[in-house]
Order: sequence, then structure tokens, then C-alpha cells
Amino acid sequence: MMARLSSYFDIREKRYQFRKPVPARVRISHSTFGVIEAITRDISDIGVFVDLRHRLRLPIGAHIKLQFLDSARPEIAFNMKVIRESDEGMALTFVDFEVDGRRYKIDELREHWNPA
Repeated sequence: MMARLSSYFDIREKRYQFRKPVPARVRISHSTFGVIEAITRDISDIGVFVDLRHRLRLPIGAHIKLQFLDSARPEIAFNMKVIRESDEGMALTFVDFEVDGRRYKIDELREHWNPA
């Protein structure tokens, strides 16, 4: 019985990063659909899930831009990659980000967010 339960939970939950439920307003953009405002469902260190009323049908691996509209630095544009789609929205992973026309590695975000 225990082995059966263990394998059940392993199949259902394949997340490697802790996700925090955060309903944040975001703006996403892509050449196929233009610009859309949406709300995130959750956020982790490596990505976000964006709730979408209408399925956008982007292929896995497609790149989009995302901005957190209510953040302290809404001008930061995150380059994201689609890693999963569902009827409820899409899961995106951080690739890098742009500030003032320059691209930076995601590890450099703290320097831009809170400069010394």
C-alpha cells in the first residue's frame, strides 16, 4: 500500500522548486498575439505560472517577454520560455532580463533590483 501511494505522489508532483501563490499583475508579449495583461498564479525562483482566460497556443520552447506591473521596477522585461501549457494558462521559466536596452543573466537581478 505504501509503495502504491509513494508512486502516486511521485507521478503527480514533479516540481523541483518551491512555488509561492502570488497573484501579480503582469504584461506578456509575443509577436503572435501582441501584448496581454494577465495575473500570475504562482512564482518560484525559476519561473511563473500565468493564468490566462484564453489559451494562446504557443509551442513549448517559445520565448516571450514578461513585466511585473506592480513591482518596484516594472521597466524590467524578463525573457521567458514556455515550458508547459494547459487550459488554465502557461508555465514560464526565466531565461534572462533586460534593463535600459541591455540584457543580463538572471543571476545579476539582485544588482539591478537593489544596487549598493
